[in-house]
Amino acid sequence: MLLYIKTPNRSLQHGDVREPGLTSQDAVLRYSCKDNQALLMTLTQLAQEFPESVLDDSYVWYLPKGEVDITTWMANIMPFNTFYARMRHPWLLDDLSKHVQMHFQPIVDFTQNGKIFGYEALCRLQDPNGNILTGEEAFRLARQVSREVELDMVCQNLALAGKANAIAHGTPLFINVLPQTIMRDDWLDLMLDALDRHGIEQRDVVVEIIESEEVSPELLAKHCDAIRMQGLRIALDDMGSGFNGLSTLAVVRADFIKIDRTIVHEAQGSRVRTVLLEAIISMAQRLGCTIVAEGLERVEDITYCQDLGLVYAQGYYFAKPALNPTETVTALPIRDESHRSPIPDEFRISEFVSRGITIEVNTPIDQARQIFIDNPDIACAVVLDNLRPIGLLKRGKVFTHRSDALGNYCDALPRMITSRMPSSQLARGLYLERGEIEPWVMVSDDGVYVGIIHPLEIMSQIINRKTSSGNMHPLSQLTTGPTLRQSLDVSLRNNPTTHLVYIDLDHFKAYNDRYGFIRGDAMIRLLSEIVRQEFHNQTGTLVGHIGGDDFVLILDHEDHNLVNVLLNVINHFQALAVHLYDSSDLERRFFTTEDGKDHPVASVSIAVVNGSQGAISNSVAAAERAASLKKIGKSNIGSIVVVESNPPRLVLPRSEEYSDWQSRALNALKMLQTLPRSQDAHCLDGCFADYPFFEVVFELNVDGSQRHANWINPNMYGKIKAGGAGADRSLQAYYNAVKDSMNPYISSIYLSTATEDFCLTVSTPVFDTDGMMSSILVADINIAAMAMLSSLPNEVPQIKVKSADARVLSVA
Repeated sequence: MLLYIKTPNRSLQHGDVREPGLTSQDAVLRYSCKDNQALLMTLTQLAQEFPESVLDDSYVWYLPKGEVDITTWMANIMPFNTFYARMRHPWLLDDLSKHVQMHFQPIVDFTQNGKIFGYEALCRLQDPNGNILTGEEAFRLARQVSREVELDMVCQNLALAGKANAIAHGTPLFINVLPQTIMRDDWLDLMLDALDRHGIEQRDVVVEIIESEEVSPELLAKHCDAIRMQGLRIALDDMGSGFNGLSTLAVVRADFIKIDRTIVHEAQGSRVRTVLLEAIISMAQRLGCTIVAEGLERVEDITYCQDLGLVYAQGYYFAKPALNPTETVTALPIRDESHRSPIPDEFRISEFVSRGITIEVNTPIDQARQIFIDNPDIACAVVLDNLRPIGLLKRGKVFTHRSDALGNYCDALPRMITSRMPSSQLARGLYLERGEIEPWVMVSDDGVYVGIIHPLEIMSQIINRKTSSGNMHPLSQLTTGPTLRQSLDVSLRNNPTTHLVYIDLDHFKAYNDRYGFIRGDAMIRLLSEIVRQEFHNQTGTLVGHIGGDDFVLILDHEDHNLVNVLLNVINHFQALAVHLYDSSDLERRFFTTEDGKDHPVASVSIAVVNGSQGAISNSVAAAERAASLKKIGKSNIGSIVVVESNPPRLVLPRSEEYSDWQSRALNALKMLQTLPRSQDAHCLDGCFADYPFFEVVFELNVDGSQRHANWINPNMYGKIKAGGAGADRSLQAYYNAVKDSMNPYISSIYLSTATEDFCLTVSTPVFDTDGMMSSILVADINIAAMAMLSSLPNEVPQIKVKSADARVLSVA
C-alpha cells in the first residue's frame, strides 16, 4: 500500500520523492506501508515533525499497490488532518450516539437569590478507552472527519430526551446548535418533530447559537426569525469573542446573550475586560436582550456581575456540569465591603486612541496590498493626503478591484472627531450607530490625523463614567451602573424606611421588534423625562436608570401621595406615547408582532416595595421582591401599580384622564403670531424665556419656502443651524398637513439630526385680516419639554390639532 502526501507551495526537507510534472514549489512524500499499523505510525511521525500550518494545507492519497483507475484515485484524496483523524479514531465513523453523553449545568437567577432558572446541555464524548472529551474537543475531532453536523444533531436529540426525563416543565433548556446546522433546510422541522415526540413546549427550549465558523449575520438572522416564529427562543453564545460580534447582535434579535467566560473571568481587575463587558451589557439592554454570564468561579466575579445589574449566570462556583441535572447549587456569596466593585475612573478619550495603519494616497496599489499582507489582523487602513485623512481602505476591496489608482478603492471616511468632543456628544453618537460599527477617525483641531478609536471599546466607559453626580446613562442622563446599586445598598443599610419603586415598560422587546431601535430609544427617553419631571427637586428621592426600559426610585421616606404621583406618571406617558405608534395601532389599542402576537399600546407596570413584608436587606433582595410584584402586574392587561402588602394592592390608572399639553404648545405658538417677526435672527429671543420648550421656530410662505432664517432658542446656539431662509419645505408633513386642513399639526416623535435629541414638530396656520392663510409658523419641541408641558395643570383647551397620523383631533 502506498501513501502520498502533497503540500502545495511548501518545500519539505524530508527525503521527499519528486513526482514528474511537479513544480519546484510542490513537495510530495511517498511511503510504502505494509499494514494499517505502519500507516498510523507514519502519520503520527509526520504530525509530530511538521508544523500544523503545513499539515493544514496537505492532502493525502492512500492507495493499494498496482494500477488503479482515476475514480479510485479521486475517491481516496482527502485533507491530511481528516485522513489522520479517521485512522486514529475509526470509532468516530460509527454510530455517534453510542459515544455521546449529555451533561447539564444549571443557570442561576441573581434576582431570585440564586434560584435555578434553567440548564445548558453540554456535549461530552467518551472514546473506546473510557476517556471523556469536552464538547470543544469532541467537535474538533468531528470536524476533522467531516461529521460535525451529525454530532450536533445527536447532541440535540439526547439533550431533548434529558429535558423530557429530568427537567421540570417551565424550566428552559439551552441547547447548543451550530450555525451550519440551523441553516439546513430540514433542521427546524426535525426539531419541532422531536419536541412533539418528547412532549416539550417550544417556550422551554432556547436555541443557543455557538461559534464555529463565520457566517453571514443577515442569513443567520433569517433562519433565527423562522425559529422564533415557532415559539422557540434564541441565544447567542460566546459574545465578545469569536464570530458573534456587534454585526450579529444587531441583526439577530436574540432573547439571551451569553458572555464568554474569558471576558467575565477576573473582569474586575482588568480594564480591557471591564470596558468590553460593560459595552456588551449596554448594547444588550438597548436591544431588549437578557444576559447570561458564563464561567463564574470567583466570588469577586459574581459580585461584580451583580453590581453591573446582570440577572443570570452559570459557572463552576454554582455547580459543575453533571450527567443528571442537579437541583441544588452553591448559595450566592454574602456581600460585604471587601467584595464591593470599584466605580470606573472618569472617561478619557485619549486612552482609547491608537495610531492604526495609514497609507498615503499616492502609494502604489501593489504596495498597499503588501501592507495588508504584512498585517493580517487589520481590517482597514486610513488613507492620508498630506497628513489629513481622506478615506478608508478596507481589506476586502484592496484585493478585489483592478484599478490602478488607490483613491478608487477608498470608502468615505466614517465619523471624524476631535479630542475636544464633549463626552455627552460622543455618547450620543455611539448610541446612534446602527449595524456594523466602523472605527472613528480622530483629527487635531487643524485637521491633521491623530489616530482611530473603536466605538465598542469606549461605549461602556462613557456609559459608566464617573461624574460629580455619579454614573450617568447617556440616553436618560439618570444615575446608572454601580453608583446606582451602591446608592441603593447604602440607603437600605442606613434607612429602614426606604421605599423603592420599580418602573418598566410592558412589551418593550415586542415594541422594539415592531418599530425599531430608534423609536425604542425614544420611548425609553420619554418615560425617563416623565419620571424625572414628576419627582424633580423632591428631597430624599433618587431617580435611577437600571438599564434598558427599567427605572427605579429610591425614597428615604414614606410618601402618602406616592401612588397618586405614580398614576400621574402612567397618565402622562399614555398621553405622550401616542406619538410613538402608528395610527392603525392606536385605533385598535394594540400592535401585532411578526409572530402574530398582540400587545397593548402605551402600557407601564410599576412595583412599590415598601418594606411592609419585612425589612429589605439589600438591592438583590429588593429586586427579587419587585420582580414578584411586577409579575402580578404584568398578568393584567394595561398599565398598573402594584403596592407591596398582604395581599398585594393593585391600583389601576384613572381612565382617559385628559392632558392638554398639545393645546398649551399650540397656544404658545399662536401667541408668537402676534409678535413682530423679521430677518433679525434675534427678534424672538425674548419670547424663548416665556416659551423655553421651543428649540427653534421658523415661518413658511404659502408655497412652502422658508420666509426668514431660523429663530433659535439661545440655549440651543451652536446645536441648530442659523440659516434656512429660502429653503424649500413643501414636501414636509408639517407644511402639507396644515395647508390641506387649515388646522394645526403635531408630528410623531423623531430623532433630530441637528440636536441629536428626540423631538416633535408643531405647526399652525397664520391668517390675514381677510381670513386667508398667509403663512405657516413651525416649531420644534424636545421630549423633555413634552414631559414638562404634560405635567402642568390643565387649561381649557380650544385648539384642533392635525396629528402625524393624518387624523383631525379635537382636544376641546
